Amino acid sequence: MQSPVSSIGERSRAADARGPLTALFESMRPDLLRFAQWLARDRSIAEDIVQEALLRAWRSRDALKDPAAARAWLLTIVRREHARLYERRRLELVSLDDALEIPDATATTGADAELLTLRYAIMKLPIEYREPLVMQVLGGFSTEEIARELELTNTAVLTRLFRARHKLRGLCGASAAPGTAPEEQPA
Repeated sequence: MQSPVSSIGERSRAADARGPLTALFESMRPDLLRFAQWLARDRSIAEDIVQEALLRAWRSRDALKDPAAARAWLLTIVRREHARLYERRRLELVSLDDALEIPDATATTGADAELLTLRYAIMKLPIEYREPLVMQVLGGFSTEEIARELELTNTAVLTRLFRARHKLRGLCGASAAPGTAPEEQPA
């Protein structure tokens, strides 16, 4: 039988071992929340997603072998938790045309209008282009991490990112990027 003193010492050592992991998870919370908010488009839902994701991560913390991989691991958990949210409930169906309409640009000015236009343009992208773009820009994933998560080759990810940016330029009315050949215009 263990003495109470030795069990207190063991609990103290266990708490010390969990301390760095807890600090690591908490330091990544703002990034996780930003990513979840982008996915859910609602702050309160994003907070719920992050809370549940951190709870899942904590329960399976032994699966995290390399703390350097924690960011990608946690972002993946957030992404999957967001997907679970929609598995659990039936959403009200709306017309896609109604959902994608851009509100009157006169309501916002300057940088806000440009940001709003960009957000709507990103949402108009097909999912196969939008997902890797959001993962790279908002999630900070590398090409290799995106390829692993989406089960694609690195080349496929690079192609999708290129096409996503090209389509965004077209949707936002910007000219072609420097160094790219202009598309032929019909006469």
